Amino acid sequence: MNKIVLIGGGGHAGVLIDLINMSRSYQIAGILDPNIRPQSKRFGITVMGDDSLLLELYGKGIRNACVAVGSVKDNDKRKALYEKVKQAGFSVPFLVHTKSIIPVDLQISEGVQIMAGAIIQPNSFIGSNTIINTGSIIEHNCNIGSHVHVCPGAIISGGCTVHNEAFIGAGATVIHGITIGRNAVVAAGAVVVKDVPDNSIVSGIPAK
Repeated sequence: MNKIVLIGGGGHAGVLIDLINMSRSYQIAGILDPNIRPQSKRFGITVMGDDSLLLELYGKGIRNACVAVGSVKDNDKRKALYEKVKQAGFSVPFLVHTKSIIPVDLQISEGVQIMAGAIIQPNSFIGSNTIINTGSIIEHNCNIGSHVHVCPGAIISGGCTVHNEAFIGAGATVIHGITIGRNAVVAAGAVVVKDVPDNSIVSGIPAK
């Protein structure tokens, strides 16, 4: 079984450890996190140290890494970690929970994480290093960019475009055909009925 190292040891890592163990596609070699004492355990997995160990681990034959850090409104840290492990030579495989529902022909990019209960409908695309979190719904013909976080329970209706680094809060609803701009934030529970410009924050019902 191929080995994989997790970058980050917080709550998001715990969810991913469960996903990986259920899928049985990778053996978790350990966790890298500068904020956790080396050789301690997180979710039953050893914390080996911080990101400075990446090249050493690569030299030992570990070729897969997982960005195990979540995001709240700002996806910059996840993006930076993804780029760091890629520059070190690692592959960042997509991870799909066995209890998600996705079409057989779904276009899934590197580093995508699809959590339990998520539903993605046909003719959609998911860009690299994007989280489709627990119980969220991506309807048909959607284009979801890279480094995006679609939070738990969010609904993206058919024909929507979500540009890179956008954040869709928990329980938000985006109606059919809407475009969410780059680095935009849709607050939790918002109902989006018109396009959201780049770098903007919207909230409420309707969102504004």
